[in-house]
Amino acid sequence: MTLTLIIGNKNYSSWSLRPWLAMTQNGIEFQELRIPLYRPTTAEQWRQYSPTQKVPVLIADGLTIWESLAICEYFADQNVTGWYPADPKVRAIGRAVSAEMHAGFALLRQHMPMDSRSLRPMVMIPAPVQQDIDRITQIWTMCRQEYGAGGDFLFGEFSTADAMFAPVVS
Repeated sequence: MTLTLIIGNKNYSSWSLRPWLAMTQNGIEFQELRIPLYRPTTAEQWRQYSPTQKVPVLIADGLTIWESLAICEYFADQNVTGWYPADPKVRAIGRAVSAEMHAGFALLRQHMPMDSRSLRPMVMIPAPVQQDIDRITQIWTMCRQEYGAGGDFLFGEFSTADAMFAPVVS
């Protein structure tokens, strides 16, 4: 199977980083096509691959998947190990926390965007942003305490949940 992952920049595009990290960590061989962000031709180039004109996009033997969590789910649906915990109940929790990260924490994203190259400490964290931080800490603590005994990641072994939360770590 020929796989191409079209991404923006792994430093600034948290959405691009997530499937790239998950695919890399899970040993999936793929070609990476990076289209730089914030250039005059960026949207035009993305339009060639993505119906939303956003990245990431996975091209898998002619199939186009244009969203980060959907890319991870694509591999999980193929019974490729390493995407979610094996136990169905724990896998459901893994999917729930991955989806929560994917759809939530808008104020955290707005006030603390991913940028691995610079340090911009906040003098004062707004209360709603702190609520997002507290919820993420609660998720991480619960996952590690209840499911993380088998390794260093949220569910012990690396999973989609780790890829979804990786940008928050930075």
